[in-house]
Amino acid sequence: MTDVILTAADEYLNHQMVASFEQVGTTDRNWTEKGYIVAYDVSGEIMVTAGIGKYSNRDVMDGFAGVAVPGKQYNVRATRELRPELDRTVVGPISWEVVRAPSNNRIVLADNELGVSYDVTYESDFAPIVGSPGERRDRGITGNHTIRYFQPGRASGTVTVEGRTYTLDPERSYAYKDRSWGIRTMTGIPNPNSFWFNDPTAVPETGLRPAPGHGQGVLHGYLNFSFGTWCLSSTFTQGPDGRPMKSSTGTTEGFIAFADDERPRLRITSLDLDFEFWPGTRRAKSLRAHAELDDGTSRDIACSWKDLVYYFRGGGYFGFRGWWQGGYRGALDVGGEVMDLRSKADLDELYGCEEIAVDCVCGDETGYGVMEPWAIGALPRYGITEETLG
Repeated sequence: MTDVILTAADEYLNHQMVASFEQVGTTDRNWTEKGYIVAYDVSGEIMVTAGIGKYSNRDVMDGFAGVAVPGKQYNVRATRELRPELDRTVVGPISWEVVRAPSNNRIVLADNELGVSYDVTYESDFAPIVGSPGERRDRGITGNHTIRYFQPGRASGTVTVEGRTYTLDPERSYAYKDRSWGIRTMTGIPNPNSFWFNDPTAVPETGLRPAPGHGQGVLHGYLNFSFGTWCLSSTFTQGPDGRPMKSSTGTTEGFIAFADDERPRLRITSLDLDFEFWPGTRRAKSLRAHAELDDGTSRDIACSWKDLVYYFRGGGYFGFRGWWQGGYRGALDVGGEVMDLRSKADLDELYGCEEIAVDCVCGDETGYGVMEPWAIGALPRYGITEETLG
């Protein structure tokens, strides 16, 4: 007999090494597996987000749930010890359920001190859009090595905010799922020089070789737009001059996919992005995109924001008010707050990473989606300086 722990996944014929699913194929403590869903009502009244993270080599499972209405966002964060409940994707009031893989999930935020809750089902008619693995190494040390997929869809369910209940209708909603796994630098407290924002608790971990630092401005992020029968999903990274560059998640890479599984997806061979930012901020306002495709055609898409935004630093990304995704906080810890998105002080604290609900136009077609730009450092093309915050 051994001390090996078996999980529910061990009952299925999915093994790829001589070990149980309790053990991952590396001892790197930054091995991370994440699920993320964003959903909103296309009228622009309500947005919900949910994230779940499993850190096998840290013995941590954590999650966050966000709710946004115009001008306000609610953050609920929770973390627990991973073992012995490795299969249970529930952390405090936050739960993530796979109803039918890979196209149907349920996310729940139970009652909590902030007075917000939801029970939302995500569904998709699109096959997952899988990107190439991204890797970053410095002096032989792997900082990032991850793979992810996107999957645009729709949502149904109810959301309650301070006594008012909103309904998400699958015919009047947009949603997408982001799944990723691998080694991620932004897990736990960072190495010296690692990418983190202005959280006052960001004291780097000692006894580690400093990371190389970024050295220049970077505009990085994801685009997910849907036009009913087809969708666009893409990563992107621009340097300070606006030109594409390689990053730890890979280069600019994307696809046009179709709800009809018989029609092959089209690879984006060239993607020109022109963002507009609110003056004096790092917050994107609109986007014009020109995509060249591998079948010789092209598409021009214009996107404009709907005054419905969730800043996902509130979920603990890159550190927020002492919370770090993957950081150990004991058997169970739950926290959160309400943020005023009309307040410059709150926006300055949240700056840099946002899920922006957008209306989209491509020729005669209209659609919806989310643009997610991270504006880091000085970006002269967009008038953003090192000192620019929210």
